[in-house]
Amino acid sequence: MFRPKLKRSARGGSEGRVCRILFNVIADDDNYNAQSLNAREISLRLDPAKFQSSLFFTTKPDPRLLKPGIRMVKLPPHRKTLKILREMLRAHDFIVYIDLSPASYLYLHLPRFLRRSTQSVLCIEGSRGNMDGASETLRRYANYVRKHADIIVAISEFLAWDLNDAHGLKPNCIIPVGVDTKLFSPLAAQDHATTTILFVGHLIERKGPQLVLEAARSFPEVRFRIIGYARDDFGRNLKRLSHPAKPANVSIEAHVAQVQLAAIMQQSDILLLPSRIEGVPKVTLEAAASGLPSVIFDDYQTPSVVDGVTGFQVKTFTEMVDRLRLLISDRALRLSMSAAAIEHAKRFEWDGIASLWAALFRGVDDLDSITPQRDNQNVGKSFRQRLR
Repeated sequence: MFRPKLKRSARGGSEGRVCRILFNVIADDDNYNAQSLNAREISLRLDPAKFQSSLFFTTKPDPRLLKPGIRMVKLPPHRKTLKILREMLRAHDFIVYIDLSPASYLYLHLPRFLRRSTQSVLCIEGSRGNMDGASETLRRYANYVRKHADIIVAISEFLAWDLNDAHGLKPNCIIPVGVDTKLFSPLAAQDHATTTILFVGHLIERKGPQLVLEAARSFPEVRFRIIGYARDDFGRNLKRLSHPAKPANVSIEAHVAQVQLAAIMQQSDILLLPSRIEGVPKVTLEAAASGLPSVIFDDYQTPSVVDGVTGFQVKTFTEMVDRLRLLISDRALRLSMSAAAIEHAKRFEWDGIASLWAALFRGVDDLDSITPQRDNQNVGKSFRQRLR
């Protein structure tokens, strides 16, 4: 794994001085965006005597953030870009989650003296496939941000390889996403009257909820729950499906808060995520912590699912259905993978992940990633095969 030397912040590494971080996310209580949830978990775990975190909100901030060491910045109903840009120009040591928005694009175009010594941090959380179908404007923003961010953090070895392979850029370090193992935890007894297969994610075509419907037709005795937000016509049409287009053993439900999702996972047995383009899906870590084996595609080689140990990473949909059938029929295997998943999730607990972010903010040069070590020659192998 490559891990180049980090650029040291002139202020972030100073002893006895509070390090100021702007998390460029909207942290409303009802915002379930992955980066927003990640930023909240990190900021909640930073020592308020050493760090001050700032996050945006629009109406009602996550109440957990109303505590010392965290500053909430209200965005107006209109002209949000201007407000965000002004906030970026305050005396922050780091801006985390610099993104493809107009505010980030404009900020990085400003002369360095206006940005002071603030370090902009780009987090690579998805592969090049995320840009499929993107507009020319968004592609221009992406290219500029990748080239001009001060620090690049990838959340997996595969995404680090993909960034280097596609754009010739090497991340400064790898820091995975985390999971709250206090919130996401297994029930003492995991026997359910009916086996339940769970899908959680946006109801968009690339996430594969339509493949969940297809899989459900092979297992009429099993319950399938699809939980997610319909953000486009594909998702809205999916929610309007009626029998026989939607199998009788499938329910399609609205997205829920994290507390409710944790309860739903305790009521489920297996996570099915038929998405081909991901980074480290948070839902696979939440499922693992809850004791659910996951069945996913291996295209993005996430460290959150250990193939054959905590679930399965497969190459084809036929293989996905076969592995699902195996887990449904073999209770002993399911329980064995459940126990292994619970232990594996502990490696990604947010306390440890937040400490890696704190090390980056302090200017530590050598971050010890908790991403599982693998043969680097195999990183990116399945993606290269897909490109052929």
